[in-house]
Amino acid sequence: MFSSIGLTLPLELSIYLFLVATMFSMGLGLSIQKITAPLHHRRLIGVAFFLNLVVIPLAGIALVRLIPMDIGVAAGLLIIACAPGSTIGPKLAEFSRGDVSLAISIMFFLSVLAIVTTPLTLTLILPGAITEQIDFVSVMTTLVILIFLPMVAGMAINSRWHSFADRIRDRAFLFSNLTIVIFGIIFIWVQVTGEVRFIDSFFTVGLAATAAVFILVAFSMGIGYLLGGPEKHNREVIATSTTNRNLGVSLLVGASALAGHGEAFLIIIVYAIVQTIISGVIAIKWGRIAKREGRPRWKDIE
Repeated sequence: MFSSIGLTLPLELSIYLFLVATMFSMGLGLSIQKITAPLHHRRLIGVAFFLNLVVIPLAGIALVRLIPMDIGVAAGLLIIACAPGSTIGPKLAEFSRGDVSLAISIMFFLSVLAIVTTPLTLTLILPGAITEQIDFVSVMTTLVILIFLPMVAGMAINSRWHSFADRIRDRAFLFSNLTIVIFGIIFIWVQVTGEVRFIDSFFTVGLAATAAVFILVAFSMGIGYLLGGPEKHNREVIATSTTNRNLGVSLLVGASALAGHGEAFLIIIVYAIVQTIISGVIAIKWGRIAKREGRPRWKDIE
């Protein structure tokens, strides 16, 4: 799939490995109780869905219309704007001393919904010349195999052999982080060897598109915090869950949609870096403030 945008087989395999390892390690820490316990916060769950599935895609549309950028780069930005359910939401909630169980519930449901909503939303907003290239059945099948099934497998192990899941969870999480490092090493290697010249594409992406990324991240954080309800720990969770888009879904859909627009792959990577750094720094800052205020760490539901 990724060869259509110039990615080598090692890069393609490293992305697949990252997705499977991340979703499996996440599943090892999930249970039906953890996922369903926060559902009594119906308003907050509804707000999270509305922001992630409607507001942020609309904000992405507004940005690509207001800020001049290459059509491929604009499509890449729209793809990541339409891909909710980042797996780092619960970790950011832990950093900020927010409601971790709420973050887990939001992450799970949005990750599952993204398999269907991301391709469908993109058919409504991407130019026809791009959507005609997308094999939606293939994309959705791939998303199910690489995202949903590994997560369910981890949950099944946690449910059936809880003590075993506890023993391997940290190692699985460490391995999932290692796969990101592997991807980074391979990415740098192909730059050095010249096998894939992504560096040259930065000039095509341009300052305007990079500015659009920062604007979308800032808007997502602000609107999530503003609409996250009266309780601070909930506002922080909604803010970080809305800001962080689903890198795995974006890469897979982008690889299918952006054949002939290889430079657009970079805007997805740029967004992932910016969202992680900004939301991570803010979450840690919120956590320090909460600690000074005497707010205890939110205890995960067992």
